[in-house]
Amino acid sequence: MKKTSKKSKKLVAEDRTQAEQWIGLLEASSMFHLQVAKETQSPILGAEQSDENMFHLACSQAIQDCIHLIEMVKLEGWFDDEMPQHSRGPAG
Repeated sequence: MKKTSKKSKKLVAEDRTQAEQWIGLLEASSMFHLQVAKETQSPILGAEQSDENMFHLACSQAIQDCIHLIEMVKLEGWFDDEMPQHSRGPAG
């Protein structure tokens, strides 16, 4: 069984909290871009979308895709183990 120090356990807990904070920041950023897209939308039905409107819609969707990717790899267990670069290699 692998021994872990209190310090490393604390770092893992802080990392998870930090990861959750980053996801919260990404969600807020996505909502901001979606709000700006709604504000720049033309009130005329069937009118062509402006470049600014399309930019903010694309940003919002791209950020949502990033959030979903992070959640998918989290379910795969990518964030459960220690990072391999922090373990001892064959040379010690």
